[in-house]
Amino acid sequence: MRDRICTRAFTMVEMLTVIAIIAVLAAIIFPVAATVREQARRTTTMSNLHQIEVALKMYKQDNRVYPEVLLGYVEFDSSNNPIPADRIRGSFLYQAYIRDINIFRSPNNPVNDKVSWRAVEVLLPDPSNPSVRTNEINGALVARPFYAFDSMDVGQTCPGSGVFEQHYSLYRPYMPTSNTAGPLDDMCQLQYNLPPENTIVTWVSDHRSCDSSGRPTAGSKDIVLLLSGTAKPVDSRIIAQKMTGNDPNFSNAGQNKFWCLD
Repeated sequence: MRDRICTRAFTMVEMLTVIAIIAVLAAIIFPVAATVREQARRTTTMSNLHQIEVALKMYKQDNRVYPEVLLGYVEFDSSNNPIPADRIRGSFLYQAYIRDINIFRSPNNPVNDKVSWRAVEVLLPDPSNPSVRTNEINGALVARPFYAFDSMDVGQTCPGSGVFEQHYSLYRPYMPTSNTAGPLDDMCQLQYNLPPENTIVTWVSDHRSCDSSGRPTAGSKDIVLLLSGTAKPVDSRIIAQKMTGNDPNFSNAGQNKFWCLD
C-alpha cells in the first residue's frame, strides 16, 4: 500500500497573525536595544573621562598648573596640511599621560578620522580687565584649531549641527554676582589654585539630542566631568544654559560658583 504524504499550507489568517506578532516584538525590542547600546556608549565615555581626570591630576602635580587644553591644538606640516592627531608634538595629556588617542573621542562622535579640524572660538582674559573673559583681542576674534576627533576639548552644540564650542577651558565666562565685596570672578575655574571639587572640568555633548530649533530636548544628557573625578550624565539643558549664563538650577548666586555643578 503506497504511503500517503499529507501537506498542509499556512492559511492567510495564520500568516498575518505571525507577521503581527513579529511586528509587535520588533516594536518592543528595537527601542530597548537602542537604549542598551546608548547606555554602553555613555559608559565608555564616562570611562574615558575618568582616565582624562587621572591624567589631569598627574599633569597638575608635575607642572603645578592645569593644561591649556587636554589633547592639543591642530598642528600643520610645511605644506599647511594638518598633521594627524596621534602624531602631534605639542600635545598636553596625550603621549606623556595618556597613550591611547582614542580616549579623547566619544563613541558617539561621528568624526573618526584624525585630520579633520575646526576653528573654535576660545575665551581668554581681557587684557584691559583680567577678571573678564573675552573672545576678542584688539578687535580680532580669538579662535584656535581643534581636531573634530577630540570630544573632550570641544563639541557640537547639537550633534550634526556643525557648530562647535569649547568645553574644556582654564577660563569660564565671567558671571559677576553682587555680594558685600561687590562683583567677584567665578571661583569654579581651573586657572585658580584651589577650585572646588564640583568644578566642571569638561563635558561631552555627543550624546545630546536636540529639537528642530537646535535646543536640547527634555531627557537629553551630556556626560560631565567634575574635578573630583566624578563623571556622570547631566541634563543637557543645564549645561547649554550655563554657556549663556542662564542656569535655572544655579543656587550659588552669592558664592560665585556658577561653573560648579550643584
